[in-house]
Amino acid sequence: MPDASGEGPIRPGVESVRGPAPSGSAGPSRALVLSIIIANYNACDLLVGCLESISRHAPTAPFEIFVVDDASSDGSAEAVRTRFPQVQLLRNERNLNYGASNNRALGLARGRYVYLLNNDTLVLPGALDAMIAFLDECPAAGAVGSKLLNGDGTIQASVKSLPSAASALFGARSLVSRLFPNNRFTRRQLLHLCRDMSRPFTAGLVSGASVMIRHEVIRQVGDLDERLFYHIDADYCRRIWDAGWKVYYLPSASIIHLSHQGGSMVSFRRRVRSVVEFHRGSYIYFRKHDRRPQWHPMHVLAVGGLSVRFVMSFLLQLAKELPAAVGCRRTASAGPAGATGRTDRSPT
Repeated sequence: MPDASGEGPIRPGVESVRGPAPSGSAGPSRALVLSIIIANYNACDLLVGCLESISRHAPTAPFEIFVVDDASSDGSAEAVRTRFPQVQLLRNERNLNYGASNNRALGLARGRYVYLLNNDTLVLPGALDAMIAFLDECPAAGAVGSKLLNGDGTIQASVKSLPSAASALFGARSLVSRLFPNNRFTRRQLLHLCRDMSRPFTAGLVSGASVMIRHEVIRQVGDLDERLFYHIDADYCRRIWDAGWKVYYLPSASIIHLSHQGGSMVSFRRRVRSVVEFHRGSYIYFRKHDRRPQWHPMHVLAVGGLSVRFVMSFLLQLAKELPAAVGCRRTASAGPAGATGRTDRSPT
């Protein structure tokens, strides 16, 4: 929790750089309504675009913005410091991960509502005001997620049932759903396919790329689970439901989500690691929320199913990466046109 100065405890290996009060928030006479939190890792251009979109389509209510930079090496922190002085910048000296970065800002947020926003998003007109108004008018709602759009305007699968055994077979990542997206079992998992998209509705989970949560719910439920990357939103929504609140999806609030263009997916190593993290997170989520003992047959079935799925996903990822790796090797072997086998490179 924050100390009397408002800075909060600083973890070892963490630098705090705080800007002036944001322009969207007024003085002591007007309480902050919204705290926007953006975790960032090596995605400077996307982060700048995200912050510019907030400036263009800012909420009418008083707000503050936190950017938590997770030890980026691409100048992200410097860009925020120089181009967005109103943003409160928290800089980790070492990479802590998505959950830990968000949790650091959660301890400092002062708004009635807290908005977790991915750095690879663009806020569209009226979205933040619509989400604030919904939480104001629906006291049973603990959290509300926006509609997420791809860059081409199509709808992303960002509102789902809570994870279950059926999710492995009919979830957004499954082969069945990719080949037959409108089958009735997939429609039960991916709720944007079967619900009325003209009005708000309750959802098992909404994407953590754009979710607004009551501050009192955060105090009740606690921090994000730092063991998770994938499934961190599913886990938090499950905990909100377990605490007696509801989770809603608001189709009238739209955010563009340039999915998987951030710094966490830029290298081969990180893409392969994402496959590992997805299945590891699946098991952590299952064990955390399944009350049956480890010797129960369902535990054996879940572990076996996840293991098979992991092997298949890992091999598919390698198959996707192989053509690019072969092409790079051939290019490096050939060298520039007219070369004799020797290439001169500037120091890196």
